[in-house]
Amino acid sequence: MRIALLLACCLTLPGLVEKDTLIIYHKEIIVKGKTSVGSFECSYDSQYGGDTLVFNRPAPVNSSLDFEIPVKDFGCGNFLLNHDFRKTLKAEEYPTCAVTVDRLSKVDQQIFGTIRVRMAGTDLCLEKVSFAQREGRLQGNLRLSMDQLGLDASSRLGGLVQVNEQIDLEINLYLEPS
Repeated sequence: MRIALLLACCLTLPGLVEKDTLIIYHKEIIVKGKTSVGSFECSYDSQYGGDTLVFNRPAPVNSSLDFEIPVKDFGCGNFLLNHDFRKTLKAEEYPTCAVTVDRLSKVDQQIFGTIRVRMAGTDLCLEKVSFAQREGRLQGNLRLSMDQLGLDASSRLGGLVQVNEQIDLEINLYLEPS
């Protein structure tokens, strides 16, 4: 009897694991914004190791994916943009940012999660963020204001360049191929 029960569990467990678990092998955060002279995009890319996210976990047990990001590791494409981005994020005072993705749930084919953002001394918790499945990755997009993040959207280069109030935060979680 015990052997039959064990065999039944082993045969059904792989299907459950595949259905309710995601293996993440690459994480990327992209911050996008606009100025009076064009747009900018700053990104952080992490390809270390792997992480596992589990859908619909019970309340006390949670599966989260944590990004601890040194502000100096964001790349914006050139020296001036990197410098302005670090200054805007108050990198001297707050050298790291953090993004946490947790409480993933799947309803039909729609995926939702909670995203926590800590940037420049401000903490935000955004619930029921929708994630889209795109070409081997989960992608979450947030539209935030500089004010929500406690950031100064002032001008740069002596007032010649004005920074828009809104920024987009894109979170890409690249999935291990099945």
